[in-house]
Amino acid sequence: TDAGPRTGPVAASGEPSLFDLGFAMTDQDGRQRRLAELRGRPFVASMIYTRCTSVCPRVTADLKRLEGALDPGDRERTRFVLFSLDPERDTPAALTAFAAEHHLDASRWTLLAATPDDMRTLAAVLDVRFRPEGDGEIAHSAVIAVVDRDGVVRHRQVGLAADAAPLV
Repeated sequence: TDAGPRTGPVAASGEPSLFDLGFAMTDQDGRQRRLAELRGRPFVASMIYTRCTSVCPRVTADLKRLEGALDPGDRERTRFVLFSLDPERDTPAALTAFAAEHHLDASRWTLLAATPDDMRTLAAVLDVRFRPEGDGEIAHSAVIAVVDRDGVVRHRQVGLAADAAPLV
């Protein structure tokens, strides 16, 4: 059923597209990037923050398990993108350290931090709910989204649970 008119970025297919979000983000190498640079390749996305000690390491492990479940051809074509929920603290150095700690292959994994306002927009588009806690922690949903080559979110779920098949 149609929930009403769609708003926001739209792909050539008429579906909302992440690639039309015009804001720049900073990657783990300190480069300014736009999501449109990923056009043409599907990717799996989630939102994390590098100081997290509970949900984020688990989501990252789930994504690595998903990466391993892909057949070799799909694995080579698929990107994994982690967006920061804490852009003020997730500097390129923090993103790089997180990637190294979790053994994320830079040829397939990109970590990005936007401005706080743009991060909120991205969280809304990905349907990630979050709430800063008083102790510097961020309570958030563990959404994993599969995005097609046109930037359209084709599947969302909370974590992998026990079965990667729906995401594969």
